[in-house]
Amino acid sequence: MKNMRLWYLYDFANSFASVVLIFYYPLILAEKNASNAWIGISASIATLVLLIILPYLGAYSDKMNRRIFFIKIASVCMVLSLFVLAFLTQNIETASTVMLLLLSFFYILFQICFQGSYVFYSAMLREMTSNGNNPKVSGVGLGFGQLGNAIALGMIGPIIGSPFIIIGLSGKPLAFFLGGVLFAIISIPFFRQQENKNNVEPLNFSYREFATVIFSEKRIRYFLIGFSLLADSILTFQLYLTLYVTKIFNFSDKLVSYAGMAGLVFAVVGGFSAHHFVKKLKSEDRTIILASIFYAICFCILAIVPKIPILVFVALSLAGLSYGILFSLARSVYSAITPEKRQGEFFSIFTVFERMASVIGPLVWLGTFYLLKNFGEDFQYRGSMLLLVFICVVGIYFLKKSYSVSSVTHTNLVV
Repeated sequence: MKNMRLWYLYDFANSFASVVLIFYYPLILAEKNASNAWIGISASIATLVLLIILPYLGAYSDKMNRRIFFIKIASVCMVLSLFVLAFLTQNIETASTVMLLLLSFFYILFQICFQGSYVFYSAMLREMTSNGNNPKVSGVGLGFGQLGNAIALGMIGPIIGSPFIIIGLSGKPLAFFLGGVLFAIISIPFFRQQENKNNVEPLNFSYREFATVIFSEKRIRYFLIGFSLLADSILTFQLYLTLYVTKIFNFSDKLVSYAGMAGLVFAVVGGFSAHHFVKKLKSEDRTIILASIFYAICFCILAIVPKIPILVFVALSLAGLSYGILFSLARSVYSAITPEKRQGEFFSIFTVFERMASVIGPLVWLGTFYLLKNFGEDFQYRGSMLLLVFICVVGIYFLKKSYSVSSVTHTNLVV
């Protein structure tokens, strides 16, 4: 029980680091007159690196039985990246190409470590659950993560909006520093746990064999494709959220923070209540589909509504609720349909498929944006948002195909 509470604590803690980057990095680049493409391309590079290294590291962590060790290394790099980004962004007026490359390097490093840490973190889920309570434990963990996001914005937002200065940092760059410090302090109890590591055995890992196994099992294959497309639309939306509400709805920095907090509060509700929805609908599968449909509706609202702020808050609240349900249950379902002794290995590909949004989504968004350049900025952003609805629908189709596979033999999944 103590280990479970510490597991929840880490999801809560690292939110302080991730949310400041998600919300303030795009705004800083916009202030420096840098193109949106720097974010999309950086995220794509991070995902490609993850695709190469994560399956091997996940398999190695299974053999060693050392999850916290890898999470610790990733977390240290995340904190250092935020500190460097804080001082770099504080001391530049306009971003040159060299400076943008430097910023992108540390942004990529943060994304690699943040997403990579979740492979080992999610692989711990099945070790702590029993009696079919995967949905509840996964949902509570995600709920605490979103609670951390909301508290971080609530605490840090007012500080960066004031003339407050800490070690020469103020405004949005200060958010990076504070997020890193709070993450480091809050996560200390999690890292003080002792791991019962296994003796290191020779690791005969084959990327070809692993890919063959993944795509030979229909339940897993369709689930990964469907979830990837849904994550594609959702995480692409998150990448451009602050820019979207600023450009289309003329939100101030303060209003952007409030809108983000509204979504996060409902994401907390979605995570904590996900297992109740499962009980009500009598199926994790149906619950995930319903949450996905709600997300598509949210995108429609944001793409077509007039510039009325309250409608944005309604849409983001719906998106937050759907996010909490969808992502907590996706992790729970995937943990259940993959081999218990290969959780690190299999969650590596889960994370990569989730982050394919960092490759496909931003590039599709940017492509749509530039194709519509003759119609004006408002039409460009709204057209890109509508495209996310189509991606959601295709994702729902593949998830339904996954659920139509009644059983998974796991013949090819044994160690």
